[in-house]
Parts: sequence; C-alpha cells; structure tokens
Amino acid sequence: MPHVDPTVRFWIGVAVTLAMAVSSGTLVLTNAVPHDLIPTVTAWCGIIGTVGSAVLTALNGAAMTTSSRIASAAAVDGVKGITVTRDIAATAVEAAGGNAAVTTVPPAKV
Repeated sequence: MPHVDPTVRFWIGVAVTLAMAVSSGTLVLTNAVPHDLIPTVTAWCGIIGTVGSAVLTALNGAAMTTSSRIASAAAVDGVKGITVTRDIAATAVEAAGGNAAVTTVPPAKV
C-alpha cells in the first residue's frame, strides 16, 4: 500500500473542512464570490466535502497499517533506526526505504 505523508493528509483535511463550511453556510461567500456564482460554488463545495471526507477516511485507514506507521517514523528527521521483531522485518525494511536502519530483536516471550 502506498504511503501518504501525514502533512499531505493534514492539508487535504483543511481543504475538506473549508469546503464543508462553505456548503453548510457556515462560511458565507457574500462579497467574496460574484452573487451569480454562489449557488454553483456552494454545490461544488458540498460535493468536494463529501468526496473529500470519504477520501480522508480511506487515507487515514491506510495510515494504520504497520508499513505506513514505520514509513512515517522513518521519514522524521533525526530517526536513525527502527527496531522490530523478525516477523515484520521485511515489511519494515521496505517501508523505511533507506531513511532509517532496521534492526531486529527476538520475539517477546509470552
């Protein structure tokens, strides 16, 4: 699954929030947009807000995978290495993509 940077998800969220505010009437467009275009802009903001909300849900769900969380951690400046158990080592190496060294530890005994 492709990794989407959390910063990108943040800015998509801001755009979706603004679109939803316009479509619900919370953000008034009077004197900001020509009067004749207000119904069209409001309608499109409703569509963008609805579709954008679904896309954000999917992106945030994809960010919950082990590989996505490792890729996010490896992308942070200052992270030099990630330690994982052997069962996810291959996933971790692929997700880190050379941004951080991946080392393994034996699995915990339960």
